[in-house]
Amino acid sequence: MSLQVARPVDHLERYNITRSNLNIYHNVLVGNRIHSPHLAKQFLSSVQEWAQLLLDPITQLIEQHPSLALVVGDHLTAKPIFLYLKSVDLLSLIRVVPIKTALQVDRIIEEEHNLPFDLSDQSTPLWRLVITPTEDDPSTFYLLYTFHHVIGDGRSAMAITEQLVEQLNLQQDRFDPTNPRLPSSTMQIAIASNKPIPASLESRVNCYPSLRTLIYEASRALFLPGFVKKALEPRYWAGEMDSSLEVPNKTELAYLQFSQEETSSILRAAKRRSTTVQSVLYAAAVFAVKLVFMSNASSNNNKHGNDKQEETIVFATPVSLRSLIAKPIAPEDQGNYTSEILHSKINVRNESNFWTNAYRQEIVHATTTPSGLRELLEHVGMLSLLPKHDGAWEKFMANQVKRDQHGRKATIKVSNLGRGWDLSRRKDGRGSQEEESTRTLEFCVQDAVFSQSSGVTASALTMNVATANGIMTMITTWQKATFQSRSRGDLFMREFKRILSEALDDAREEYSFSEAASHSAIE
Repeated sequence: MSLQVARPVDHLERYNITRSNLNIYHNVLVGNRIHSPHLAKQFLSSVQEWAQLLLDPITQLIEQHPSLALVVGDHLTAKPIFLYLKSVDLLSLIRVVPIKTALQVDRIIEEEHNLPFDLSDQSTPLWRLVITPTEDDPSTFYLLYTFHHVIGDGRSAMAITEQLVEQLNLQQDRFDPTNPRLPSSTMQIAIASNKPIPASLESRVNCYPSLRTLIYEASRALFLPGFVKKALEPRYWAGEMDSSLEVPNKTELAYLQFSQEETSSILRAAKRRSTTVQSVLYAAAVFAVKLVFMSNASSNNNKHGNDKQEETIVFATPVSLRSLIAKPIAPEDQGNYTSEILHSKINVRNESNFWTNAYRQEIVHATTTPSGLRELLEHVGMLSLLPKHDGAWEKFMANQVKRDQHGRKATIKVSNLGRGWDLSRRKDGRGSQEEESTRTLEFCVQDAVFSQSSGVTASALTMNVATANGIMTMITTWQKATFQSRSRGDLFMREFKRILSEALDDAREEYSFSEAASHSAIE
């Protein structure tokens, strides 16, 4: 049965398809831990029961967001297209995995990242759900939304998950115990109409590179042999083992959550120091990378101030373009509207000050000046210069393993969704302000999770941050082949949290790397 064409895939979207074709990046996950006293009485356990609960809310979301009913056609060619499904089988999109405690959700997230979407399958959309009831608290469960980056980004996933929980609450508001609704006999959701899907970034704003950028980037990225490019660049650390396409792309991760009090202290410190949470996390991350991974960083010689010439750090910061362009893009628009800033030549020395590092002028420049925005757009626009024939993008991206140091373009990336999931107000616009402020929710968001699968040619470490209900959660992912063992990533996270905690101590006005190293338990 032929499917109707939604529109051609654009360059940034094709970039994410190419990563799938090469198996170097799999998916994104956003979700919430939800409290519902009502569910504790129902004892939902089977996929069928959960699908029944979610059927109407998911149907509403698919009607609002046609991207949830998309598949990709001709994904191995130079001209892939988006296609509309005629129906969606909800049962095939739901997995129920009970866990003993909420802390075990990290295992489920890791499993999700290691289940790539099959773009050749034109019967199933490019998203799925995992529900994880917790045995120690039957009124609590995680609702996890996993999706392919070609149909969305972190901001749009935040909007989708907010709307899903809101639809669950609206469904409960409408529930009449005297006239309960009969269970549906089918979990097939028919796609009634083919609404236009959101326009691509490139069709909304000019991303084409300037002549200056064309000359610089084309000569550096396209024409220079890999060994020359690497010789001209400053050395940077990007993993204990070099990246390779011959090794399976398996994601490992570490989970870290800050209490409401700890989260509040991070926010207060950023405000008091006139900086941002992102910059504070950056400062702690580069200290931890230096301490745990970089040559002689944690040795006794280093602790006593004996610096050596060694590799630098390259820090990647994803930037949402939604609010930066002339015609802003709503968070509800499902699509990928992100660019990235690479901050290279970062040197952390013994005398380096934490709070001096926490002021990132390159971010201010990129997000507040016309030239900065232009650079972000041209970063995306460079994709238009790649060859147009079948397989050309795959060949180019595979070659990055040989062209970038250690086969990766960055040391570490911090992707921060910010705060969200405030459901105290009705999203349907009904009800007075007083009613909204006193509204009792059946499904209450306790916290949020955000995570991305490892990228073989991206950063060695990717830190994903989301905040809900005053609780900040951080999930750091890496390709298994990046380190000698999982314990190395776990050690990085422990040192990151310790360094951040010490830097936030009100009794400390200044905090240097040598001080951070002297307090480390690393031998």
